[in-house]
Amino acid sequence: MHYKKSLISIIIISFSILTVVTTHSLIKKEAKKPIQLNKKSQKYAFLIDKLVSDGFDRTYLLNIVNDSRVKFIEKVLVINLINSDINVDYSRFLNKQSINHAKMFLDKELPFLNKVEKRFKVEKEIVVSILLVESSFGKRTGENTVFNVFSTLSLATKPEILHNTYQNIKEHYSHLSFEEIRERINKKSKWAYQELKHLLTIAEREKLDVLRIKGSWAGAFGIAQFLPSSYLRYGLDGNNDRKVRLFNRYDSMVSVANYLKENGWGKNLSDKKKKSIIRRYNNSISYVDAVLKLSKKISS
Repeated sequence: MHYKKSLISIIIISFSILTVVTTHSLIKKEAKKPIQLNKKSQKYAFLIDKLVSDGFDRTYLLNIVNDSRVKFIEKVLVINLINSDINVDYSRFLNKQSINHAKMFLDKELPFLNKVEKRFKVEKEIVVSILLVESSFGKRTGENTVFNVFSTLSLATKPEILHNTYQNIKEHYSHLSFEEIRERINKKSKWAYQELKHLLTIAEREKLDVLRIKGSWAGAFGIAQFLPSSYLRYGLDGNNDRKVRLFNRYDSMVSVANYLKENGWGKNLSDKKKKSIIRRYNNSISYVDAVLKLSKKISS
């Protein structure tokens, strides 16, 4: 009787161990099952391979491009390739309503802006003027998913995409040959790929959902409208929460001031020198003129 009980116990224990081992093996096999690109995302395979070779995690990237929020936006290609040749009218930022808006912001944030001016040696009126022109202090920061902007541009050199883009913009550049337009596209695509890497670095470092970062058609985001490269180089924490969030006005104010300072800003600069520094922020003469004129109007 004792022998039978022992035998039954051994059988039960053996079965239990076998069950645990089998279950563990199944779970392990399931865990090892690689994530695949869905049909919609096949066009991103080349881009993912390139990013992986530059040190990014493949699983992380696959999860991003398989997300329904990821879209290839052909319009972004056209806008980015021809917009640099279009003159933007910034005169609306010099009307009475805009001037009053800037003055109200300046008055409300005066204590903080005084600290910024003292720390960076950048006039508070310049910081306020840039934030107004860039985004109206955060009221219009852009609705484009920044990842989509840079990933679309990064894919522009693929033969089929290059051909379609050429067909869409060749009338605008009728004076250029196909080779010259292709070179223009290649240059923009290389630039966008670098910005895409910076964007992914920001998202990983700050633990952000990269697809929730919205910005302009050019990929600039936040109240200060920084590109990812500018964020990494000049972005600062202004409210002491140990994070750099350019959708926060205090982080944006110190980041703009830091950008200008690091590019050579200081007290008693000539207008010529001021213009050259602001033009690095936005390469538009009319933009530079609007910022300087607005800063003078709100300081008087």
